[in-house]
Amino acid sequence: MVRDQLHQMLCKLPDEDYTLFHLTITYLPYQDRTYTEKDLNKFFTNFYLKSLLPDIFHTRRWSKSIKIQQPIVLSFLDEHESKPVVSRYDMSNQPVHSYPIRLHHHSIIASKVSTTEFFTNSIGNNTFCKYASKFMTTNLVQCDADRVFYASKMLWKYPDYQMFGFR
Repeated sequence: MVRDQLHQMLCKLPDEDYTLFHLTITYLPYQDRTYTEKDLNKFFTNFYLKSLLPDIFHTRRWSKSIKIQQPIVLSFLDEHESKPVVSRYDMSNQPVHSYPIRLHHHSIIASKVSTTEFFTNSIGNNTFCKYASKFMTTNLVQCDADRVFYASKMLWKYPDYQMFGFR
């Protein structure tokens, strides 16, 4: 029901005003700590509000005119099989593999015209890793409204999805 409503909302956004993107973020493990849903949602909120938006708009002041330009973002938690990922290279230039934590975020970004160039220029792998040391990998692709079904597939287990940019 919620997924269908979110899909309908995205479908109703005018194509000339919005471009949709799908951002996936995996997180680095920290010692033996198991991150909770609440931890990861806090990480994402801090990344989005304190790092990404100030970088896009070159300010930390949120005037009404800037708030109107902000993208609409829906962010969902998901689980995956833990597979090793090259996280860095050692002194002899050999890859060092790490295992991302099981939980990760899928976000649908409905970019307004004023931010579309930023997101288009950020398409690809690991283009958002500079924003948070907790990120292991990031991937941004352009998508359509149907991608919300994939992004929210674990909504039944993690119902506290995040929404930003709604007035």
